[in-house]
Amino acid sequence: MKNTLIVSYTPRHDSYTKVLVDEFLELVSQKTNITFLDLVATPPDLLLADNLNLILSGNPTEFTHEEKERLRQHDLFIDQVLAADYIVIASPMYNFSLPATVKAWVDSIVASDKTFTFSENDGFKGLCKNTEALVLMVSGNTYSDTDSKEYFSPLIKTNFEFIGIPSNQISASGVNQFPDQVSTIIAKAKNDIAAITQTWYS
Repeated sequence: MKNTLIVSYTPRHDSYTKVLVDEFLELVSQKTNITFLDLVATPPDLLLADNLNLILSGNPTEFTHEEKERLRQHDLFIDQVLAADYIVIASPMYNFSLPATVKAWVDSIVASDKTFTFSENDGFKGLCKNTEALVLMVSGNTYSDTDSKEYFSPLIKTNFEFIGIPSNQISASGVNQFPDQVSTIIAKAKNDIAAITQTWYS
């Protein structure tokens, strides 16, 4: 059975993002091994002086027990990604981009010599093989594919591609802009989720 990592950021009451996560879970709960990461309950560490310098030191075999504990969550997030066949990340758009908590998770998993590598001959190379990702995004307004104000989609896609993971995105856009159409917007997103689960777990 395939392994699926679900990374969920749904802090708001009556979250439409959570509706989409629950729909995905209902469709696949009997078809895959699920690891569920709730970024609200387990927020990633920001890259600050005490952990960033450890990450960049490149000498984990020399870390003290306290230093290893400092990076325990960081390393766990990387291990979860490396163990996954499929990754689902669900988040609303905040201020045209990823919420800070979600960006902190991305910063944790884009890790040199773990999820990507660099050489003078080959340049950057993603190390995550045979993994696919699905991004579930909810936004208050709608944006065109070329809208320069929408940074969420290109940012998450670029980071996944950088570590070797192709991704698709299902967007429920316009839930504030078109309040009378919310049920239609969510229904379409649910249909799109059903289609991709059929492809992944058939």
